[in-house]
Amino acid sequence: MFKFTAIGLTLLIVITVLVLAVEQSESSPRLLKLSNNITAHKSLSTTESILDIEQQPKPNSADSQVQAVPAEMRAQLADIATAYAQNARYPDYSKPLQREDWQSLHPQAFIPRKASLSNMVHLSATIMLDRYIVDRSVEQPVQVQLHKESGFDTSLSVSAVEIWLQQNAKRSPTTTLTTTGQLFAGVLAVPAMRSMLQGETAVMAQIVFSNGQSSLISTMVKLYEPEAKLLKLGEAYIDGADLVIPAQFELNKAGNYIVAANLFNAENTEPISHLTAEMTLSPSQKMGLLKVHAATLRAKQAASSYILKDVDITRLPDSAGELTSYGSSVASSFAVRAFPLESYSHEPYNDPAAQQKLAFLQKLATAQ
Repeated sequence: MFKFTAIGLTLLIVITVLVLAVEQSESSPRLLKLSNNITAHKSLSTTESILDIEQQPKPNSADSQVQAVPAEMRAQLADIATAYAQNARYPDYSKPLQREDWQSLHPQAFIPRKASLSNMVHLSATIMLDRYIVDRSVEQPVQVQLHKESGFDTSLSVSAVEIWLQQNAKRSPTTTLTTTGQLFAGVLAVPAMRSMLQGETAVMAQIVFSNGQSSLISTMVKLYEPEAKLLKLGEAYIDGADLVIPAQFELNKAGNYIVAANLFNAENTEPISHLTAEMTLSPSQKMGLLKVHAATLRAKQAASSYILKDVDITRLPDSAGELTSYGSSVASSFAVRAFPLESYSHEPYNDPAAQQKLAFLQKLATAQ
């Protein structure tokens, strides 16, 4: 019988929801992607330690203080435990990937935002880029989309859209975009990006109209120089219940890296698994291993040839105050050899720590 106060029960429910959300995250357990164009690293140890504390007996608790879990809360906890049990069937390094897993399918995503033009009624514009975290060693496509609303003065036209990068008072050379209807397109050139420091940078767009007026809009990106590059994949092989994929890197800076990527069915492009691996790379160790667990492959019935895409490389800071840095890939996709599913060992994936947490949730769900 568990002993807890009403406040403790509420905290437990919140914690279990958070634990489930983290376990179900399609990113690395140490890498959480936020939807507002920010990437942040966050350890799970705090949440897990709270769970551990909640499982310990409270020294001041007495049998007279035991409270039954209300039926509605037991039902919610039972649902959480069921979902947690399903998620715990797969290792963190190889979670099943679905088409609706937008966050995993779009690493380092840029989220475009429509901006109203204060001096042009019924007209707005959006700056669009492929990524928020931008490799400044490769030219980057950029677009500006105009959105005309009912009531816009159709006698006006756009004569030019110019774009540049800016950090405080420093700005890069200006580029004029080409037009196709309401869409203006061009590239951020490598010299322009390298004229800026690494880090947060404003992308500025000036829209010039036929009446001589102009409007200015902006968005933010994060420029980086890659510290590691994925060059190629080695020949995949089976190790017990894992498909092992060797990865070869070019390295500018040694350190601890988190490498994430998505595995797809090469025949029908169906997503199979989101892969995550922590690697310590150095001049003497430029190889790391990505793994796909057979439990994930069997769940997706994936035995045909594979494609690895959406590579996302992050170098973790060595010490407090050091900035997170990033890596890139020389190719957008890589072929990966497949094996018959019966070639893998058949033991199910098992994480004792996850099973302990699951047992705890199940006990809470049945506490009377």
